[in-house]
Amino acid sequence: MTFDEMFAQAKALLENASAKDTDTTVSVQFDVSGDGCGAFYAVVSADSDELTIEPFDYKDHDVLVSADSAALLDALRTAETAALDLAGEWEKIAAFRRVLATLPAPEEKKPAAAPKAEAASPAAAEKKPAAAPAAKTAAVKPAAKATVAKPAVSAKKPAASAARKSARKSK
Repeated sequence: MTFDEMFAQAKALLENASAKDTDTTVSVQFDVSGDGCGAFYAVVSADSDELTIEPFDYKDHDVLVSADSAALLDALRTAETAALDLAGEWEKIAAFRRVLATLPAPEEKKPAAAPKAEAASPAAAEKKPAAAPAAKTAAVKPAAKATVAKPAVSAKKPAASAARKSARKSK
């Protein structure tokens, strides 16, 4: 990621913060390290309730934010900015934290809902065949076949020995 890409993302996220109800002007220097490193600044103006964000170094800043680009963007994206390391006058830091607190929290991802079945429209009802009368659709079921149980053959006597016994009796 280049500095320009990182700055564009950070600016887009910071522009969602509100500078309304700010009673003091605060200039904030962002020193970004890591991928897309560089410096940019934001000025919270008490007079115009605006937040100005520019990709330049601000020498006389009130607050210094030092962060890795991924951590900074993640904090701005999730509105979890309490972990950001801010240095400067505590009144100015508190004023800037109030501005950061106005960042919108990301919407929770909802599980995908199952598609709803569409209600039958009159046109769809016309296309469906009409239900047949009950008398015509009632079919006579054939009677179940009766099963006759076969006599159990004893597993103890093989069939050949039973045949020999019956041959002896017939003599």
